[in-house]
Amino acid sequence: MRYLFLLLYVCLFSSALNSQTPDTIPPFLHCKQPGEVTVKYCTGTLNVSDIIDSLSDNTPPIYLGIHRKCMGEKFPETNYFRFSETDWGTQTVSAWAKDAMGNKSSCTTTVKVIPPTGAFCDPTIKFSYKTVAGKGIDSVLIRLQGQNCEADSFKWLYQLGTLSCCNGISGIFNTFGLAAPAPGYESRITIERNDQPLNGVTTYDLTLISKHVLGLELLDSPYKIIAADVNQDGKVTTFDIIVLRKLILGIIDELPNGKSWRFLPEGYVFPNPANPFDPPFPEQYYIPASKPFHPNNFPFIGIKIGDVNDSAFPGG
Repeated sequence: MRYLFLLLYVCLFSSALNSQTPDTIPPFLHCKQPGEVTVKYCTGTLNVSDIIDSLSDNTPPIYLGIHRKCMGEKFPETNYFRFSETDWGTQTVSAWAKDAMGNKSSCTTTVKVIPPTGAFCDPTIKFSYKTVAGKGIDSVLIRLQGQNCEADSFKWLYQLGTLSCCNGISGIFNTFGLAAPAPGYESRITIERNDQPLNGVTTYDLTLISKHVLGLELLDSPYKIIAADVNQDGKVTTFDIIVLRKLILGIIDELPNGKSWRFLPEGYVFPNPANPFDPPFPEQYYIPASKPFHPNNFPFIGIKIGDVNDSAFPGG
């Protein structure tokens, strides 16, 4: 009887010990064969379950996610993916699984993305570039660049003249049929305009900047302060006054760095409006490769350097 009791005790103790041992085994995950899955839409949604052949785990629930090539090694943000018209062809995708203990596993396969027959599916990207007062700006250069982890890259330049591409609407450009920012690509979108440095610049601007530097009458918006930073060194000083005076007198014929305008994403909130340079404000749209869905609308605010009172003519 003693031995029977001892055996029962050992079994119960062993069972309790095993129940406290954390699960370190990742989920079993196996993807479907390459090319087995086809997405056939202008803009098609691929769910992670579409590419999984088999899945099991010791510690439910199981969380699922999906990545494209070059989107990183962090667990995906979503369990579905939306392909666009720029993705036609064979695309590499990976399914991810994570159990309640945080154990992760993944598998990789390829899917075929093809357009429906007879459909017009060109992608559309919209850029807008206006002054703080809402006036459209012309003669800009749009740069759209991207690169993924395999050094595959795209680079598009749109040189826009006065109302040349804007359907009669100044400061707006819609394009289609060209590469667009896509998940798996680290993408950057910038806008430039570097002509007519004297546009909107007068001695009145010198007076306003001088009053700001002396503390007599501070500029009342972060955009005016950015315009007053003529040499673009991240502060407004007497040196900016000197440079601007040289430009007005014709001693120099361009502003430092060859820039005439600065552009920043519309909607950016300055942490300290009285000092928009700390932290430095963004002058581009940056989209990390890991972001599952990339935007196709990029609005910018343009600031004419040296034109503190916003008197510049933004046309070509």
